[in-house]
Amino acid sequence: MREYKIHIDGGCDFVVVFPDVIGSLIAKIHDRKQQELVVGIEEVMPWQMTEYLLRVINTNRFTDSHFRFRQILEDPVTKEGLYQVIEEQLQSMGIDDMRCFGRVRMFEMITGSAGLEVECTVPFLWACKDASASFFYTFSDGRSEKIIIEY
Repeated sequence: MREYKIHIDGGCDFVVVFPDVIGSLIAKIHDRKQQELVVGIEEVMPWQMTEYLLRVINTNRFTDSHFRFRQILEDPVTKEGLYQVIEEQLQSMGIDDMRCFGRVRMFEMITGSAGLEVECTVPFLWACKDASASFFYTFSDGRSEKIIIEY
């Protein structure tokens, strides 16, 4: 059984892509044959988590610099702004010493909801397809948490 360490470089910003979101994304990639995947953001991040994150970010935005997200000018931060942060943080997601995605792009789906178009790197794709693999999320403070994946 192989173990993989996943990390996200959020810079000085609060990382909003939680291990549960990564686990949902890995499960979706596991079922794919191609490197490309199109997924609705709400399929991997439940609306309750989105609402919680928006409350936390907007409450702390002007009291803690980690919640400022300089790329988002709107006040308060909206769901679309949060999704932009998710897109950028997924682009910086790495597994061991490699990038997970060659490309991550947010777009509006036919249903009107937000979606992500991702292109996995080959090493990440193969790791996701290995049902016996274990994934661990490494937080910025060095703590590690096992990612639960429901295939």
